[in-house]
Amino acid sequence: MPFVEVKLYEERLTPETEQALISHITEAVVAALGESVREQTWVMLSGAPAARWGVGGERGQAR
Repeated sequence: MPFVEVKLYEERLTPETEQALISHITEAVVAALGESVREQTWVMLSGAPAARWGVGGERGQAR
């Protein structure tokens, strides 16, 4: 069972981007492992406010 977790700024998650990410990531897993894994592929989207991320030594919202 492939399990892919994606962590990103919460503000980037909309119903449209969630569906696009889930679809595209699933397709990438199927392309790499074969059609037989499609129904067993899990994609988990985890969002956090930009203020709780650090990138390059700075809070994410500062970027």
